[in-house]
Amino acid sequence: MRFVMDERKLEFSIFCIEALAEKLNIDSEGVYKLLKHDTDILDNYIIPCYEALHSQSKSYIVEDLIQVLEEKGVM
Repeated sequence: MRFVMDERKLEFSIFCIEALAEKLNIDSEGVYKLLKHDTDILDNYIIPCYEALHSQSKSYIVEDLIQVLEEKGVM
């Protein structure tokens, strides 16, 4: 069961990266770097908040992530 949850979180993380890349008009690699290496958003927000976030709409998730990026001072 743990593997299934990890796979779902991975798929959701990829969804978030691709959706944010589309909105910001930058490549997925750049968004991954921003979320993983430039900030701690991937490991300390997206993955831990999977249960709350994954049921939201794409636009809500993207706007939420943009707000978090702004709070971190990288946008």
